[in-house]
Amino acid sequence: MMTKQTPKLIASVMAMQSCTLSLLLLPAIISSLSLQPISLRTTVLLKDQSPSTIQKFLASPGNWPKIVTTSVGVQSDQADVDQPLSVGETVDEIFGLPPILPLAVRWTCKKSVLPSNKNNNNDGKKRFGFWGTTSASTPSSSSSSSSSSSSSVAGRLEFLSEEGLENFAQNCQMIFDVQQQQTETNNNKQQDTKVILNMSYEPKSPLAVLAIPILTIDNAIALKFLLPAALRSEPNLDKFRQLMGNLYGVAGLAHLADCLVGNSQLLTMAGSPSYYELPVVGQLLALVWCAVGPLSFALKDGKGYADMGLIVYGLVEVLGAGLITLNYGNGVDGMNAFVNAVLVQGVVAGAWFYSANKKEEFE
Repeated sequence: MMTKQTPKLIASVMAMQSCTLSLLLLPAIISSLSLQPISLRTTVLLKDQSPSTIQKFLASPGNWPKIVTTSVGVQSDQADVDQPLSVGETVDEIFGLPPILPLAVRWTCKKSVLPSNKNNNNDGKKRFGFWGTTSASTPSSSSSSSSSSSSSVAGRLEFLSEEGLENFAQNCQMIFDVQQQQTETNNNKQQDTKVILNMSYEPKSPLAVLAIPILTIDNAIALKFLLPAALRSEPNLDKFRQLMGNLYGVAGLAHLADCLVGNSQLLTMAGSPSYYELPVVGQLLALVWCAVGPLSFALKDGKGYADMGLIVYGLVEVLGAGLITLNYGNGVDGMNAFVNAVLVQGVVAGAWFYSANKKEEFE
């Protein structure tokens, strides 16, 4: 006997069957996608940077961990990792959490095309690429980039890893095109450099497909943020990075001691209960706050990594202060922990920009 609820019941059953079928087919869909090569492209224009400066930095594997957040280190039995690789030389790039979870990709330099300058044969500038390889479909990027400047031809460096990462991906390729760009501002010529990274690989696991957003973000961070930061070698900025790393390292250990064996004085001044009176989530956040200090200290000599350490510390401190203010109100004498944290980090950011005011190119 049909009732008013029968159509709704039938619709609910059909919806459940549809969801169940979709979940059953999802692995097959991902597996079919895994058979298709994946290509990623990232472009950046570096202002007032010469191709020779960039090529020397990017072609030297020892610099890769400074700008690639997923790269832990590099090693080679046949090449000096602090010098640009030559064709045929190999280098192992280490990922993961060695020695607990060591992951490695062996890259072989397959092509090194030096740039040429049609109008100036005495340029003497060589351009290589960054840790990168590319698929066979990407060579058009060279012609497109070179067409943007009639007086120069882009340099190119290609890497190949046929084995790739075990059980994850194979035939990993990367290519870097480094193209000089001439711009004029107020009748003054400025030398900029356009860097194009094309990366491709063949997935062997659905995880390699799901990793596309992570790899895209990682490449963007490497080129658009960490590379410009690492190319800065100003003594003043390096000293500031080391100073703040040291201060944050000491502060983190002091905060940890105050939380675990002290009276949680800094927390209570900000308006928070003492460490042991906080809920479990609050205690975990307090420990993270303490841990980012030593993290900043560990990264203080990494140029681009050093800046990431300072940023992470600042974000954690502002977030923690905001949560304290939101949940417990103001602290001693009406102190607003969130406002104070923002002001302090604003001073740190201002000091960073001040220290970076005089720029010297990477040599």
